Amino acid sequence: MPDPRASSGVAWRRLLPALAFLLVVACANLVPRQGWDPQAGPVVPHDSFPADCTLCHLGGDWHTLRPDFAYDHEKQAGVALRGAHAQAGCLLCHNDRGPVQQFAARGCGGCHADPHLGRLGANCQDCHEERTWFPRQAIADHDRTRFPLVGQHAGAACFRCHPGAQVGNFAGAYVVCSQCHADDYARTAAPSHVAVQFGQDCERCHVPTGWQAARFDHPAAFPLALGHGGRRCGDCHLTPNSF
Repeated sequence: MPDPRASSGVAWRRLLPALAFLLVVACANLVPRQGWDPQAGPVVPHDSFPADCTLCHLGGDWHTLRPDFAYDHEKQAGVALRGAHAQAGCLLCHNDRGPVQQFAARGCGGCHADPHLGRLGANCQDCHEERTWFPRQAIADHDRTRFPLVGQHAGAACFRCHPGAQVGNFAGAYVVCSQCHADDYARTAAPSHVAVQFGQDCERCHVPTGWQAARFDHPAAFPLALGHGGRRCGDCHLTPNSF
């Protein structure tokens, strides 16, 4: 009777070449993938950077920079990285197409699209702040008008109310709610503002902190007290859009 241990040993010997091949493939996937360009030579993730990854990186996964690669941007480049810029990767702001020694910045336009089409200048920081991209003085300027920016209005893009804002013209702003909220008015279904013919002065019922937090002055003959205060209109008004 054949020894089962002998056949098992034969099976393992047959599997060894396949296992060795899989091990080689797995190890190869731990290093950056490189190609070869006939003119430019090795193609690495950083384009024209040297192909020797160990100049900057440690380990097999290349996610860890060498301790001596630390770079003080403010001290060595004269520009402090604040706000969102402090979290940005180097290549988002710098051009890596030339030699490493000429790691020139792209400027604002290299990363940020200009909706103003150059009409407001090339320096975004003249109007925008580095943390949220929101215009620096927008809130303070609006506080001096009859329409301070509070609640959801504080996060609205300027052009939503100022049609000429993208070219620096903030005159001629919308003056009534419905000019911005016409779509909200039309699609509201519970109750249908159009069918009931509610007015378009949204602030009578709605507050700037949220479109859903509506209030309604119910007739004095039936004040909304106790448990009635949290009811929907349709709970008592059974005929749709008839009040």
